[in-house]
Amino acid sequence: MPTVKEIVKEYLEKNGYDGLSRDCCGCDFDDLMDCDNPEYDCKAGYKTDCPCSTEDCACDGDCKYHIIAGKRPAAD
Repeated sequence: MPTVKEIVKEYLEKNGYDGLSRDCCGCDFDDLMDCDNPEYDCKAGYKTDCPCSTEDCACDGDCKYHIIAGKRPAAD
């Protein structure tokens, strides 16, 4: 029987998402649900470069990417 983590990962992969997003955190497939306590308000999302200035970033600018809730915008 699959775990919740396996079910969520399969859904994300099948629907073109990169991971989960929640307020000031996010996780991709390499660290999916690494908090061991996913919250009810986590949302499917996609990776993007850090859009924040250092003082606005939850990671103090020390991050490779952010995960933004929603589908990746269509390329122009």
